[in-house]
Amino acid sequence: MKMSIAYSMILSIMLTTRQVEPSSPLDFIKNVDSYASVCHKIGFKRLKGCSENDDNVIAFHAALKYNLQDVPVNTTIKFEDVLLNKGKAYDPKTGIFTSPVDGIYFFEWTFMSKRRATLSLQAVVDGLGKASTCVNDQGSYHVSTSGHLLFELKKGSKAWIRTFTTKADFLYANTYTFFTGHKIN
Repeated sequence: MKMSIAYSMILSIMLTTRQVEPSSPLDFIKNVDSYASVCHKIGFKRLKGCSENDDNVIAFHAALKYNLQDVPVNTTIKFEDVLLNKGKAYDPKTGIFTSPVDGIYFFEWTFMSKRRATLSLQAVVDGLGKASTCVNDQGSYHVSTSGHLLFELKKGSKAWIRTFTTKADFLYANTYTFFTGHKIN
C-alpha cells in the first residue's frame, strides 16, 4: 500500500515536470534523478537509501604522529594524527574508540618497526585482548605487520591497541603505523 502511494506521488511529480509516464518500474527508476531527489520531492526526511551523505557512518583512520621507542608493556598507543573520524567515536587523546551504538565493527592496525626490534601489539575490547601481532628481533631493516579484528560491540564498549608481553622497541610514525575501524552493519 505504501509503495503504491509513493509510486503515485512520484509519478504525479514526474508528469507535472513534463516527464513521460514510465512503462515499467525500471524505466521509472531510470527517469528519476536520484533516490535522494525523490525522497526530497515527496517530503520524506530521512529514509535509508535516500541520502548520499549518511550521518550514521561510524569510521575512523588515525596514524601515529611521532616515532615511539621503548614503549612499556600494556601501554595504549595513541594514534594522534586523525585523518578520518566520522561519528567522532575515536579519541586521539586517549587512543580509544568508544562504540556509539551496538553493532559489528571491523578494526585494523598496521605498524612498521626497524632492524632488531621486538614488539607485540594487541587489539583490546573492554580490557580483554582479542587479536595480536608481533615481530621478534627482526632481521630486515624495515618490517610492516598488520592485524585485524571483527567484533560485535555494545554501545559504550571500548576498543584500542596496546603493547603486550614485552616493551615495544620502536614504531615508525606517519603512514607506516595506523589504527582504523568502522561499523559494518
